[in-house]
Amino acid sequence: MITVDRTDTCRQRTVAQNGSILTTQMSKGSPIRLFISYSHKDEALRNRLGDHLAGLQREGVIDLWHDRKISAGQEWVGAIDANLEGADIILCLVSAGFMASPYCNDKELSRALERHNAGEARVIPVILRPVDWDNTDLARLQALPDNAKPVTNWSNRDEAFLSIARGIREVAKQLAERPKSTTVLVGAAPAGAPSAGDQAPSSGAAIGAAAHGPVSAPTPIPAASLEIPEGPVRHDSPFYIHLADGARCCVELDKPGALIRIKSPKGFGKSSLTARLLAYANGQGYRTVSLNLEGTDQKFFADPELFMQWFCASVGKELGLRVRKEDYWDDIFGANDNSSDYFETYLLKPDATPLVLAIDNFDRIFAHAAIETDFCGLLRSWHERARSSPLWERFRLLLSHSQESYATKDINQSPFNVGLPVELGELQPDQVRQLVGLHGLPLGEVEVAQLLELVGGHPYLVRKALYELANGLPFATFLLDAPTEAGVFGDHLRGLLKAVEDQPKLAEALRQVVNSSGPVKLRSEQAFKLESLGLLVPEGNLERPRCRLYAEYMVDRLIA
Repeated sequence: MITVDRTDTCRQRTVAQNGSILTTQMSKGSPIRLFISYSHKDEALRNRLGDHLAGLQREGVIDLWHDRKISAGQEWVGAIDANLEGADIILCLVSAGFMASPYCNDKELSRALERHNAGEARVIPVILRPVDWDNTDLARLQALPDNAKPVTNWSNRDEAFLSIARGIREVAKQLAERPKSTTVLVGAAPAGAPSAGDQAPSSGAAIGAAAHGPVSAPTPIPAASLEIPEGPVRHDSPFYIHLADGARCCVELDKPGALIRIKSPKGFGKSSLTARLLAYANGQGYRTVSLNLEGTDQKFFADPELFMQWFCASVGKELGLRVRKEDYWDDIFGANDNSSDYFETYLLKPDATPLVLAIDNFDRIFAHAAIETDFCGLLRSWHERARSSPLWERFRLLLSHSQESYATKDINQSPFNVGLPVELGELQPDQVRQLVGLHGLPLGEVEVAQLLELVGGHPYLVRKALYELANGLPFATFLLDAPTEAGVFGDHLRGLLKAVEDQPKLAEALRQVVNSSGPVKLRSEQAFKLESLGLLVPEGNLERPRCRLYAEYMVDRLIA
């Protein structure tokens, strides 16, 4: 027999009526069912949260429940189990007390996450107090309040609870827009059947299994409105898969003079992670600037001095600062000296608030050797100045890129061998299953295995596939057409083919790999470029196609 300490157990609301359990989605117009899972050590904070959610209850947006609503004589373990299966939103009030509760973590949280991954409920961590939760299963979920800042760390806790209430309102709105099914009373006798008093259901019956006949399981539905898988995933998107490196990056970003380098092939989430880090920085009160070199006019890359002038002006513009070039640019000094002076005089000295600069698609610099040498050297020098200059401690730098320069250069003039390196990889199978659930897809293990065998854990390919399947594309049709230009990846595959065919030696190297039955050894530079495009992955000193999708398409298109 398992003994449960009832003095510090996470409770949830019951969904019982006259001994019968509500098991499927609420009917149209019903409030979103929400229960609170918490430690009794945090009851005062739970009460404060309840005050801020009272308006949502009066409006009929949510139906809130917590363990203090269990009536005298009611079997509390059964009530908790019933609630866990019947809720639409599960709030986990995270604190040291919550994390220390075996019942919370081993029983309730485990089942809650299963329902979340299946798209049946939404689990929302609410960070009450500072605690080491970054490596738990909750860390991959979008947390409240804003930027997951613990409630007790806010100077005005009402603002923290307001942030939580608004976040819950938004989630409730998303869930309310889903297709609804009617409520089923499991354990309620059909007309003419014996009453509950004559034939009570077994207390050990699984919720959702009818006591007097089978009840079909509800069809999975998306956790939120589907998002077109183009560009970065919004920092607050329910479809964002939290990365293990995310929390580490946030810690690094708080350090004086921080430099974080995010590397991965296109479509692996560099820009999405950068967006989340900028959102975190904003939540910390830092100033933030984001520059994407992909959209920068080509004319600025024609001349190193013109590029540096554009760079300084662009950062200033993002901060609402307009300075005439004549006021900060002296032709007698070099571009790097002028740029350093601009940052010190106009951006760092007047404001002691840390400044976070994110430069996305840095790869474009590598095609312009004259700019690369000086600009990379400048960024490296700014990072190193933070070691001895309180002024430059305020400057934090985020660089995202798909590849590093293959050109030979002084390692002491590069920002790519200092700071925190973050290399993003493929999604793990359990993360793919999580996305399947979030898209409301009833895919079994066989279908998930077929998806993984086709595209691996490539984040963009997985999301693109699930988006199209959630919009009605038959799975068999998807598999058949995927490696062709008529399939859902047609534009993506054509773009990769053009990038390769524009460099004949690269095309020949890729042809060798996709036509081989095993890994192939390539020249270092060719392997480097094909890995950067995301087409190949290394196996020791050999190369193989990243996934079957790329292999089949390129075999057909790269004709000798």
